[in-house]
Amino acid sequence: MSNYKVSIIGCGDIGFRFDRGRDGDGALTHFKAFNDDKRFEIVSVCEISKTIRKEIEQEFKLPTYEDLETMLSDHPVDVIVVATNDDSHSGILNKIIKFRPKLVFCEKPLALNTEDVESIIELYKKNKIHLQVNYTRRFLDEFIEIENIVKEKKIGELESITFYYSRGLTHNASHYLDLVNWYIGGTEKNLIKVSTKVGISEEDDTVSFDMIFANGPEVRFIGLNPSKLSFAEVDFIGSKGRVKINYKNEIEKFSVTENKLFKGYSAYQLDSVTGIGFEKALPNAVNNIFEVLEGKEKLRSPSENSIKVFELINRIKEKELCLN
Repeated sequence: MSNYKVSIIGCGDIGFRFDRGRDGDGALTHFKAFNDDKRFEIVSVCEISKTIRKEIEQEFKLPTYEDLETMLSDHPVDVIVVATNDDSHSGILNKIIKFRPKLVFCEKPLALNTEDVESIIELYKKNKIHLQVNYTRRFLDEFIEIENIVKEKKIGELESITFYYSRGLTHNASHYLDLVNWYIGGTEKNLIKVSTKVGISEEDDTVSFDMIFANGPEVRFIGLNPSKLSFAEVDFIGSKGRVKINYKNEIEKFSVTENKLFKGYSAYQLDSVTGIGFEKALPNAVNNIFEVLEGKEKLRSPSENSIKVFELINRIKEKELCLN
């Protein structure tokens, strides 16, 4: 017997499709992550694509809907997943509040501007509904380990972080802005300078920018244009070591050693390479959701983190700081 009933709104890539035909453990979609966990029962899904609805009906024998309010009226649930396009999140989150779920798990971002994010968070607090945001790396042990490496200064004083990203400042860079908030801390107060290398509009631009903090390293974001490029390297440089996430989604750890060619100088030496289990992120998130509903854990990616992310986005978008 499952303990909690779930409805999923949006069965696109991360909602359902990434796991179609995929072999291996874990899950890359909300559907598979909840479907694999027997403490939950998916009772309905909402999706605009008739083809996907038909596929789910035939394979999983579930009722599917095009209209989310009809679905939630027909199927009261404990957990609602929002895995739709970015610009729809705010409207959906406002609609589903009246159906009184215990918890909502929403893809990032909650909304496209600070005012809407703050309004949604306040609304969910007022109605005592847990609101979790899928900043994926919050649910991965590998990134928790990097947090410990940085905060315990296992690579010495952190001097710089470089991020490569694509597909929008709000859509994809927000994952890494959340990491900056997580690893450096107090960033919205300590950010003293932003230099944007190209002009920025109100749209979700993919731009390159540098950030300098009073209590931390120089942070550099390099925006890449290809819209479907899943290349996202990250490089943490410390005075005594280095941690790099490479293009293969592996973590490379380096120590500082004597430079064998140039005497009296030092160099980084590669000590280990380990893979990142991204297929564990959503199952870990589902487990966290269960523990939260049982009163045993706190949300690992609470909605309040979104406010901190948008405070950084707003600083990046400040016109007077942009170098055209």
